[in-house]
Amino acid sequence: MERLDADRRWLLALDLDGTACNNQSRLGERTKLALTRARELGHVVCFATGRREVDMLSFGDDHKYADYLLMNNGGKLVRTGDGAVLFHERVDPETARALIERCLANDYQLHVLDGFYWALNRWNESLKGYTDQLGTRPVPYHTLEEVPWQHLDGFMATVDLEPVCKIIKEMGLPLLCVLSEPGCVDITPARISKRGGLERLAALLDIPRERTIAAGDYDNDIDMIQWAGVGAAVQNALPRVKAAADYVTPHDNDHDGVADLVEHFFFRGGYAEIIKK
Repeated sequence: MERLDADRRWLLALDLDGTACNNQSRLGERTKLALTRARELGHVVCFATGRREVDMLSFGDDHKYADYLLMNNGGKLVRTGDGAVLFHERVDPETARALIERCLANDYQLHVLDGFYWALNRWNESLKGYTDQLGTRPVPYHTLEEVPWQHLDGFMATVDLEPVCKIIKEMGLPLLCVLSEPGCVDITPARISKRGGLERLAALLDIPRERTIAAGDYDNDIDMIQWAGVGAAVQNALPRVKAAADYVTPHDNDHDGVADLVEHFFFRGGYAEIIKK
């Protein structure tokens, strides 16, 4: 298969959960084939996810179907070929300290995250299915000194998501609360986003915005979908995500919706339709 010249390659950014991943948190066979063919042509694939390294444990070795991993909702970029970290944004230490202390004082559940490190101040049984899937459990903590608050990727709120987000707003902390799935809020530095991470990657690769495609299904995907040259949503995406997209796949995430996208734009000339608009 003849590879495209550098000035004809596209950057494809794909959310994982609910988008590229099926309901077993893995890539479908048709999706794997489509991504392999696209990369053989010279296109660049990036998985853009809210997951941290610990959350990637359930993904097995499927990361090899992408050239880059944009994790932490745009805060960390890793090149899959050699594991090189190209950028990594963390929470300001004093901001992290303030949030952890306030949540502990109010007995609000708060997940503390950094890479493979995951700590939790209050266990609940609803997490058991997820920990079984990952093959690991969070480290319990009850005091500030028990967590590495000086260097954290971010936080997550589930059981007490509303009061935790209210605290962040009342304290004026430079943090962003974004729904990443039902009942789960990712809490990241306010300066980062999937859109921002995608912009940085496109600049590093010298690929113009017009030759970028971004696909997702949930609230934390909307900004990159709106920024990309072509914004896409899978069939199971929230209505507001579909409304932000230029293209909606015929199939959902559990039936290789991403393969629909890749085949349409890269092998059936669908991108030409968008360029002409």
